[in-house]
Amino acid sequence: MKKEDSLNQSKKTRNFWLCAGLLALLFASILARDINRPFYGLHSWDQAAAAWRARCYLKYPLSYTKGMAVWSVGDPPNENPNRSFDHPQLGLFLPAIELLIFGINERAIRIGVIIRTLLTLLIFLKILKAFIDKKTALLAGLFFAAFPIIGYFGVRGWVIPVSLLATWYYLLASGSLDEPYKTKPYHKWILAILLFLILQLSWEGFCYALAIGVHYVFRCLHRKKWPDIPLLVILIAAPLSSLALDFIIMAAGHGWHWERIWSLYQWRGSKGEIPNLTWEMWFGRFQKHARTNFGIPVLITACAYLTLGQLLVRLKHKKTKKQTKLSEPSRRFPQFWLFTMPAIFQLLIFRGALWPHQYWELPLVPTLAIATALAVMLLIDLLSKLNRWFAYGAGLAVVAVCLVFCIKGLDHYFYIRWQPIEKINMFKKLNSQIPPDKKLLSFESFIVDQHEVKGPHYRPEVAWYLDRQIDVAKNLQQVIEKAQTGQYPYYLAPQQPPPSKKSKQLMMMMKSPNLDLYQKKRIEQEYKKSRWEDFSKWKNFIDQLRSRYNYELVDGSNTEIDDNGTVLRAGMYAYAIFDLKNPKQ
Repeated sequence: MKKEDSLNQSKKTRNFWLCAGLLALLFASILARDINRPFYGLHSWDQAAAAWRARCYLKYPLSYTKGMAVWSVGDPPNENPNRSFDHPQLGLFLPAIELLIFGINERAIRIGVIIRTLLTLLIFLKILKAFIDKKTALLAGLFFAAFPIIGYFGVRGWVIPVSLLATWYYLLASGSLDEPYKTKPYHKWILAILLFLILQLSWEGFCYALAIGVHYVFRCLHRKKWPDIPLLVILIAAPLSSLALDFIIMAAGHGWHWERIWSLYQWRGSKGEIPNLTWEMWFGRFQKHARTNFGIPVLITACAYLTLGQLLVRLKHKKTKKQTKLSEPSRRFPQFWLFTMPAIFQLLIFRGALWPHQYWELPLVPTLAIATALAVMLLIDLLSKLNRWFAYGAGLAVVAVCLVFCIKGLDHYFYIRWQPIEKINMFKKLNSQIPPDKKLLSFESFIVDQHEVKGPHYRPEVAWYLDRQIDVAKNLQQVIEKAQTGQYPYYLAPQQPPPSKKSKQLMMMMKSPNLDLYQKKRIEQEYKKSRWEDFSKWKNFIDQLRSRYNYELVDGSNTEIDDNGTVLRAGMYAYAIFDLKNPKQ
C-alpha cells in the first residue's frame, strides 16, 4: 500500500511539474512579445542604462573599467570615465554576461529577463507546493505570469530569484517544512551564501534579508523556543557583512566621502525625487501604480480574501480542526508574513523610489498572486455546497475577468513610449555615419544630472543608440571652430529653440498657485516676450548654418496625451543634421 501511495505521489508530482512547464512556456511567450523592440517604451531609461553599462564591460579593457561599471561612449572613450557607484557592482555586471552570450543588442537583455523570470516562477511554485494543494499553487502561478507588472518588466535583476531561493533554504534550515523535507547541515551554508549575494545584487536585497531575519525571530518568540544560534548568526552576519562591503566600495569610489551613502538614501528613500513628498501623495501614487500593475479585479479579489475571506477561513479551520481528517485542502495563506514583509520593507524603507517607478511594487506579486488564487478556490469551495458545476463556473468567471484586465493592462504598458522612434532612428543613423573615434557636435548636450551620487551622464537611450561622445556648440563661431578640428563630422540642432533659462523660470512661476489674476497675466506676457526672443535668436542662428552647410531634415512627431494629461507617447521637434565635412563654397 505504501508503495502504491509512493507511486501515486510521484505521478502527481510529475503532473504538477509538467503543468508548471506548460505554464512557463506560456509565460515565456508573454515575456518574448516584441523582443527586438528598441529601448523606447515605459522605463526605457532603466532598460537602456543596464544595457549601456553592460556594453562598457565588454567594449573596454579591464585596465580602463577597473572592474567597475562606467558611463562611457566612443572608442577611445574619455580618459577619466564616469563610474557608477549608486548600485552594488555585481548586479550591474551580470547583464554583461547576457550580452556576451546573446550579442550586444536589445534582444539579449530581454532574453536575460525571460530566464530570470522563469526561474523566479519555478522557485515560487516549488515553495508553494510545499504548503498548499497543487491546483491552487498552479493557479497562483498563472496569476503571477499574467500580472502586467511581470509581463512587461519581468524580473529586472537577479535579486528576486536569489531572494526566493534564500527563502526556500531558510524554510529548510529552520525546519519549517513538513515531510518529506528534512533539514540538512549544508542548508545553512547555502543560505549564508545566498544572503550575502542578494546584497551584492541590489539594495532591495536588504529588504528580503531583513524579512527572513525578522520572520525567524518572531517565529521563535511565537513558539517560545530558543533560536538556533548558528542559524541566527547567519541571518544577521551574512547580509550585514555584504552590506558593509557595498558601503566600502561606494565610499572608496567617492573618495571616502561616507556622506554620499546617506545622500543616496535620502534621494531614493526618505525624501525621494519629490522633496515635499507627503504620505497622502505617496498612497495616491501607490494605488495608481497598483491599478495598472495588477488590474482592478485582481486587487478587489485579493483584498476580499485578505479581509472577509480570512474570517471564513478561520471559521472553517475551527470546524475542521475537530475532525481527525481534513476533507478539503486548507485555504489558509501559507507563510503570509514571509511573502509580504519584503514588499512592506521595500515600499516603506525606500518609499521615495515608488514615485517614479511602477516596478517598485514587484515584491507584491507573490502575495497578490497567492491571495487571488486562494480567493478563487475559497469561492469554489463555498459555492460547491449549492452546485459543483455552478461553483466551477463562478471560479472560472473570476479568473477570466482578472486575466482580461491583465491583458488589457499589459497592452497599455506596451503602448506607452518614453522615446520617439524617430529620435532613436536618427541616433542609429548618426552612429553608423560617425567613426568610433569621432564625436557629434550638438546644440543639446543630452546630459542628465539626477543627483550628485549618480553624477552627470548621457541619457541612457541616447548613449545606447549613439555610441559617440557629444560636445556642445551654441553659436555659429563655436560650430566653425569645432568643425575645423576634423573631430566633428556633423552638427545636430532641433528646429525649434529650447526654452532659455529665463523662459524656464517664468514657466515655473506661472504654475504657482499663490498668484492672483493680475500677477499671472503679467508673468504670461513676460513669458511670451521671452519665448519670442528665443525664436528670434534661434532663427538667425539656423539661417546662418543653412547658408554655410548642407543639411538633412529629420521629421518630428506629436506628443500623445491621455485624458488625465499623462504622456502616453513622447513626441519630438524636427531636427536638422548639418554636414560639417563639406561646407558650401
